Amino acid sequence: MNTVQLECYMAVAENLNFARAAEQLHITQPAVTHQINSLEAELDVKLFRRTTRTVELTAPGWVFWGYAKDILAKTAQAKNRLAGHFEDQIQPFVIGCHSPFELTLLPEVLRQLAKDYPQVHPEIKMVPFQALRNLLQEETLDVMLGFGEEKEKKKTGTYVELARAPVVCVAAHGHALAEKSAVTLEELHQGRLILCDPHKSSPVITEMQGRLISTRPPSRMFFSENIECALTFVKAGLGFTILPDMPLMRSDELCYIPVKNTAPASFGLYYKTLQNNPVLRSFIRIIKDYSQQLK
Repeated sequence: MNTVQLECYMAVAENLNFARAAEQLHITQPAVTHQINSLEAELDVKLFRRTTRTVELTAPGWVFWGYAKDILAKTAQAKNRLAGHFEDQIQPFVIGCHSPFELTLLPEVLRQLAKDYPQVHPEIKMVPFQALRNLLQEETLDVMLGFGEEKEKKKTGTYVELARAPVVCVAAHGHALAEKSAVTLEELHQGRLILCDPHKSSPVITEMQGRLISTRPPSRMFFSENIECALTFVKAGLGFTILPDMPLMRSDELCYIPVKNTAPASFGLYYKTLQNNPVLRSFIRIIKDYSQQLK
């Protein structure tokens, strides 16, 4: 594996187009294709799903993104160090997220962290939750945000709860459920339901979704890739969805109705170790304090 292969992979992954990747790299398209083919042969996986019209990342292709980015970043860092371009020392701090809504918590936290540690250079990795787990186990991440799982098949790391979010039904103004002060799970068996990818939801929500789809025909359900897509469908009036009522996530365009007799969703962070990582200790302290202020 070499940096040329990785640069070609990153360019194709970013553009999802071999011709545009070749233009970006100032090489020919056949050269890009050759580098991708040789990389896939070396890894013994298909990184891209290719047709005559489209290019898509495969599941292994998504997982490899973080590794390739890290390798190229470390290579560039090594070159700069050896060339004497570093005027001062920087300290990377890598945060894993799997959904854009998690980013809403970070600006104020990172602002305070930068005051305590001016040398810290934060990096945010946004990849699927399972990929984040793997990166945390390998200690490529310092910390990852996500929902707590009471029945984890595989221990992700040490979990610190930041919030317990009640489950709410989210509907547009004018929806039949919008005027209610609270709803029961039985009431949610009626109407059109917007579902969120279970890999990007709390286990509490995933379990509830499973119960609600059992009585619905496909024509009464809409599937969305993530929370943001689900809320877009709700705003369009296509139906309602169920979500944890997270801090900073509410929109004036929507109604949030508590769902009775449901357990709250636990949201927090995972880390592998605090040893020799004072920045992580400060990050945890700051984000815990900030989360308390939002309640």
